[in-house]
Amino acid sequence: MTTTATAAPRRAASLGAPRLSFSHLMRAEWISLRSLRATIISLLIGGVLALLIAVGFSVMIAAMTHDQGAGLAVMPAADSMGTNAILITQLVAVVIGVAAYAKEHATGSLRTQLAAAPRRIAMLGAKAAVVALAMFVWSALVLALSFVGVAIVYSAFDFPIELSAARVVVPILGGAALVALSGVLGLGVGALLRSENWSVTVVLVFLLFVPTVLMTLPFEWAPQIADLLMGETGSALYTVPDALDADVVRDILLTIAWPAAALLSGMAVVRRRDA
Repeated sequence: MTTTATAAPRRAASLGAPRLSFSHLMRAEWISLRSLRATIISLLIGGVLALLIAVGFSVMIAAMTHDQGAGLAVMPAADSMGTNAILITQLVAVVIGVAAYAKEHATGSLRTQLAAAPRRIAMLGAKAAVVALAMFVWSALVLALSFVGVAIVYSAFDFPIELSAARVVVPILGGAALVALSGVLGLGVGALLRSENWSVTVVLVFLLFVPTVLMTLPFEWAPQIADLLMGETGSALYTVPDALDADVVRDILLTIAWPAAALLSGMAVVRRRDA
């Protein structure tokens, strides 16, 4: 009796609490992301709108150019027309990235996640990885389809398509990388503000409104600041440069740094704040 009574607690203590690995956290976040109907609807609607914009602009400009007989002198390059879909995919990525944290906080499901996986930084890192991968794959597919659509339009109007491998691969993969980073930016701001509406508004103002306003101000410093913001530097990821100079490298690093700073700030706040 005495031996049995002393052995049981030792066995129970040796089992310990189960620890979830980072891969388990990513799998849980992936299930959570794809199980939301709003996410699927946003991806479908955003993909269709992005394709309509890219192909629609191509049809409009090709028709006007063809009717005026201007020829290739005023016809934009096919790769630049295909990248017209990037803006819409960015907006969708921001909404999904913000919702990955802010919506779960609003519904209370975040507390359930933290009860099962109390490592908050690892949890937010898993969310960032899943959002980035999902947005990269989805936007790469949308951009590839937009390039196909633009190519079909150019062929229909008898405009030759001069596209090298670099002018196809770089815009598609670079644009997808920008969309993935935009989703991470939204996630970081969502973790900071915990409000879905305010987070989306802040990110969109930062990406779209602030650079435009700064460019119009009659101050020498205003355009210099605008050139450092993600809304301006992001084009370096999907534009084929004439040469990989210091300015291009700076823009790429800044484009990566903005989402990284937002995510690290979100991790610091989430670690110390109640869910």
